[in-house]
Amino acid sequence: MSFKDDFCTDINHVYLNTLFELKKHWKKNRIILVSLLAIALPLLFYAIPPLLGSDYSDTANGFASSNLAFITLMIIISAAMFTGDSISSEFENRTGLMLFPTPQRQNSIFVGKYIASLLATWLAVMLYYLVTLIAIGQIYGFDQVSMEFGQSFFLALLYSASAVSLIYFFSSVMKRSITSTLIGFFALMMILPIVSLVLTLGDVDPWFIITHSADLITDVLGASTTSFGSASHGGPMSGLADFSPDFYVGIEVMTAYAIGFFVAGLGIANRKKMEG
Repeated sequence: MSFKDDFCTDINHVYLNTLFELKKHWKKNRIILVSLLAIALPLLFYAIPPLLGSDYSDTANGFASSNLAFITLMIIISAAMFTGDSISSEFENRTGLMLFPTPQRQNSIFVGKYIASLLATWLAVMLYYLVTLIAIGQIYGFDQVSMEFGQSFFLALLYSASAVSLIYFFSSVMKRSITSTLIGFFALMMILPIVSLVLTLGDVDPWFIITHSADLITDVLGASTTSFGSASHGGPMSGLADFSPDFYVGIEVMTAYAIGFFVAGLGIANRKKMEG
């Protein structure tokens, strides 16, 4: 076979594996559960103020910033749910004994799993932003949707890719699905934010921490809102140095995490042996 035929065959195998993984996520109700959560969270910010007799924010960007306060949490939950067992389950349940000998490269299997996890996570992000967009249009008019809202959406997709890659790496390294899922979740939810906080206490800019760059998702909207997992915004820690992530540096950091941990995870998965 020529290189072109090999390439086309690999692409077809990746496509089939991606479809298979998405169907598996659907049958396990993961996509349904995450989608419902992605719709319900922003709806709360739309429904609660009128119920409490409160006013919405004066600007569309202010409303969007409040609505997106939990988008990073949504991304972490989605990435952990869809990616935590993507590689480790094949070795833990030994399903790889049937899957790996098939006439396809292991790369095709592992890349298909990654793409399916990423697409499922992106679906949750898109639903979250779609509900927020509709709410903005209903309250302020669609002409008030800003370019910064689009930038925030792009950054959320990029952060999703980096989160999926990081958990994909843990799934490649760990032997058990529950271990890789929990480590990936807590790394993004607690460990990295704590490291960021410690660096801030030492007056060191945590620019290289992915969760620090994630603050850009709401920062670009220009409203003062505390993002979930942020190191220090007000309260007893308000005396700390405030290191705001730089827009372009943040993009570079998230891109580096997304590519670097994907490549590392893929390499480890290909070298991992099925235990007897």
